[in-house]
Amino acid sequence: MKRNSIILISIFIASSFVSCKSLVKFQQRSLYDVDNTVVVENVNGFKAVDVFKDDIDNSIWISPCVEMKAERSNVYSGTGAIKLGWNKPANNCEWLGIGFAWNNWMAKDMLDLADVAAIQMQVKAVKGHFKNLPVAFAFEDYAGTQTYYGFRTELASGEFNDSTWTSVTIPLSKFPLASDDIDLEKIKWFVIQLEADGDIYLDHIKIIKL
Repeated sequence: MKRNSIILISIFIASSFVSCKSLVKFQQRSLYDVDNTVVVENVNGFKAVDVFKDDIDNSIWISPCVEMKAERSNVYSGTGAIKLGWNKPANNCEWLGIGFAWNNWMAKDMLDLADVAAIQMQVKAVKGHFKNLPVAFAFEDYAGTQTYYGFRTELASGEFNDSTWTSVTIPLSKFPLASDDIDLEKIKWFVIQLEADGDIYLDHIKIIKL
């Protein structure tokens, strides 16, 4: 009799465990908490740092006499670059340039960047090598006010050639922002004015912290 009671109790405990197991769901948990926060690149809180990254879109424009093509082989980073060609004397054009109204043409507030940031780009010669890049750089606000700074060899990390990429870095403090009275809170686009002639690859244009 005692033995039968023990057997019945054992069966009851076993059946209770099975019933509880069917009701309780176990979840897998990692040993450590995973931080899924996405870090957005910025300079002093300014997030629209990519002026040109991979693709030519409707925020990029060129003047007449300038040839622009999407480049997929000679790239500094990512999937694409720009192949740019021009010859001002041969085409008798008054003004040549390429503009970047990045961030979907929205006004860019760059007021807090004037003393701490630069605009940087990567340049590569299509053929041969050269020291001087015949260009000037400019920003324009939504009122049409412009501020320019011409290329100097000290802005480049080295000579330009067809085998390596050369960095060109222009601190924003180089531009005569105060005297030109440009509205840094409403920047429309960044412009590269082209002089003489040239054939280059252009890639990875962005705002960086100095």
